[in-house]
Amino acid sequence: MSACKPFDVIIAIPALGLVIASFFFVYGSSGGQPVAFIKGDGGEWVFPLDAAENISVRGPLGETLVELGGYSARIAASPCRNQVCVAAGFILMPGQWSVCLPNRVTVFIRAEDSNEVDAATW
Repeated sequence: MSACKPFDVIIAIPALGLVIASFFFVYGSSGGQPVAFIKGDGGEWVFPLDAAENISVRGPLGETLVELGGYSARIAASPCRNQVCVAAGFILMPGQWSVCLPNRVTVFIRAEDSNEVDAATW
């Protein structure tokens, strides 16, 4: 086993600092109240994530039920065959999304004042 060399420490400390800084950049607060954006064939809606609402969104297969409450959102029911969107469960952080592809209904969360579109939503 070899001893730690001074050059190793000089490289390791900035690398560790970069890892910690990137953690705060990715998971840190975006500065705005999180909101739920809901899109369907009938239009687009924006709700604060702390709203306790059940929203019925029309799609080509019928009605999809989106449930908001407890600072989270989910697709609670949909007329699609496989129910993958329902099984996906709750989303609660900016950047997360849930989609019922067969019924063309999208739910995603982002900070209210954010103009960013993440790669998954784009």
